[in-house]
Amino acid sequence: MHGRTRKAAFTLIELLIVIAIIAMLIGILLPALGAARKTARAAVCLNSQRQTAVGMHTYAGDHKEIVIPSYNMADVTGASACDGWAPILERDGYIQGGSQTRSTVFYCPETIDAEGLATGQTGKDPLLTKGWMDWPNMRTGSKNSPVLIPERNFTKIIRVSYWVNANNPIGSQVARIVDDEFFTGSVGYGPAADGKYIRHTRMSAHKRPSSLIATADGVYAGRQRDNKVGTENSRIGYRHTGAGGGSANVAFADGHASIVTARDFPRGFNEATNYAAIVEENSYGKPTVYADPDASIALLKSRLNLP
Repeated sequence: MHGRTRKAAFTLIELLIVIAIIAMLIGILLPALGAARKTARAAVCLNSQRQTAVGMHTYAGDHKEIVIPSYNMADVTGASACDGWAPILERDGYIQGGSQTRSTVFYCPETIDAEGLATGQTGKDPLLTKGWMDWPNMRTGSKNSPVLIPERNFTKIIRVSYWVNANNPIGSQVARIVDDEFFTGSVGYGPAADGKYIRHTRMSAHKRPSSLIATADGVYAGRQRDNKVGTENSRIGYRHTGAGGGSANVAFADGHASIVTARDFPRGFNEATNYAAIVEENSYGKPTVYADPDASIALLKSRLNLP
């Protein structure tokens, strides 16, 4: 009688070793998978910015080179509903978008699920700059609230997680309005103390379109002076990896999109900033917030009585 053949089997120790190896591999692979996902989401965001730039260019081509306004308004305070550049592009068929959805080119996949301008400012919370804002919108006191404007065919609330480089003095009367200072403006704001209203910007006002920032990761518009990481009430959301605190995906006035690190993102000037630093940040060949950097810097120099 032949003896029984013993079947091969794992011992308990061998099983534990295999499980330990699998656990080690998972530990090694998970960070790489997480990084790959972040890279993929950043690529989607960059493509969304590119599509936004194309939509804005097509809009300008259909409107005698008028740059799409950050929004249209009727007075200084913004007490009436303001439409918004994203709802305009959606309403007029330049970019498809759904109501309060994240699945549009107006929403970065790395957006933090937070209403960035619920109280009117982002304050000191860095997460709010990485959040979103709903448009059309109405400002009541210090609060921003989404509203529909059916009489103007704005029948969707568009969730937007991008900042637009605009002259945006809503809520108070400013001393003066500088025409064509930034990529676009809040058309209809006024009167300023000098009696002027913000009017439409034309593409011809963009003297360095390949360097001029149009939109970027962030919320709302304006406050170009507060673009650095850690600055109170900043509107720029550095959602992606990069030097100096992250990077933002940016659409430029000529229609291309690229990455700008927090270290290299330029500021506009106010009395709290250093004039020489602003000149350096907006110098030729670098990204700029000014439609005509040379003219804007010359005006600043004159106002500051600098030699």
